[in-house]
Amino acid sequence: MSPDLTPVPVAVAAIRNARGEYLIARRPDHVHQGGLWEFPGGKFEPGEELEHALYRELREELDIRVQSFQPLININHDYGDKRVCLRVSVVDAFAGEPRGCEGQSLRWVSAPALSNYDFPAANHAIVAALQLPDCCLITPDPSNDEPGFLRRLEDRLERGGIHLMQLRAPSLSPDRLARLAERVMPLARSLDVRVMLNADPDMARAVAADGVHLNSQRLTRWRADARRDGLMVSASVHDRREMDLANDAGVDFAVVSPVLPTVSHPGARVLEWEGFAALAEAATMPVYALGGVGPGDVERARTCGGQGVAGIRAFWEREVKGSVTG
Repeated sequence: MSPDLTPVPVAVAAIRNARGEYLIARRPDHVHQGGLWEFPGGKFEPGEELEHALYRELREELDIRVQSFQPLININHDYGDKRVCLRVSVVDAFAGEPRGCEGQSLRWVSAPALSNYDFPAANHAIVAALQLPDCCLITPDPSNDEPGFLRRLEDRLERGGIHLMQLRAPSLSPDRLARLAERVMPLARSLDVRVMLNADPDMARAVAADGVHLNSQRLTRWRADARRDGLMVSASVHDRREMDLANDAGVDFAVVSPVLPTVSHPGARVLEWEGFAALAEAATMPVYALGGVGPGDVERARTCGGQGVAGIRAFWEREVKGSVTG
C-alpha cells in the first residue's frame, strides 16, 4: 500500500480516429513507468472537471482540441509507491493533427494490436475495455432441447448486435456441454462473436473457446499466475469479497449481479446502481452490470463506471443495437 493513501486523479483519453485506431504515446525513460506506452492525459488541477481536464491536457500534450468524448472506465490502481485514479474517456472527435508537443513518440494502433505493446499496469484495464463490447449475451439454459437452443442461438446471433457471449448450461453434464460448445464455436466464429464458456478451464481449452467464465467456486480457486493458453478470463461477482478475489486473480472482466430485481429471482437482495458503482470503483478490470438490466441501461452502467450490461432475456429475446467499443 502506498504511504500516501490519497490517489492522484488523472484524466486519460483513448483517442480514436476514423479508422478505429487509438493513439498511444511512449513515456520518457526518466519518468515514472518510463519507456512504456500509455494513453495520453494527465493530472487534474484542483477543482477541475473532467471535460476541462481532457481539453487542457490534450491541447498541451498533442495540440488537438477535444470536440466529443464519452466515459469509458474508471480505474483505481496502487503501484506501491503511488496510487492513481484514472478517469478514462473515449475521444471520438477532435480538431487538429496530433503531435508530440513534449517530444514523445506517438503511434496509431488498432484495438486488437494494443495487446502487443507494453503499458503501465494501470493501463491494462483500458486495453481490455477498448477490446470489449458494451453488451454481453448470457445464454439461457438449453435444458433438454439442444437442437432448439442451437436454432434459436443462430437466429439471435445472425440478427447482429452481439459480439460477446457467455455459454451457460448448468443443467447439462460436462460431456453434453462439451458437445454443445463444439457446435456453438464455428457459428460464433463465423459471426465474429467471442465465446466465454461457463465451465472448467480445461474444457474451454479443449473446445477452443475464446475464454472461460469463473463462477464463485472456480473464482476462489483461480490464481493470477494460472495457465491461460490465450484464454480470456471473466468472473461472477456479487459482493466486495468476490471483487477482491477477482482483482487478485487478474481476470479480464467481471459480471456484477444482481443490480436490479429480476423475474427469475423475485425478492432477492439487489445491489441497486449505487452498489454496482461501488463495486465498479473497487474493480481493476472492466465490469458488466447484470440482473434486471437491458440494452437501454448501457449509458447508466457507464455513468457508474461500468463497461456495459450483460443479460439473458433482455438480449435473447430482442435485437440489440449495441456497439463494439473498439
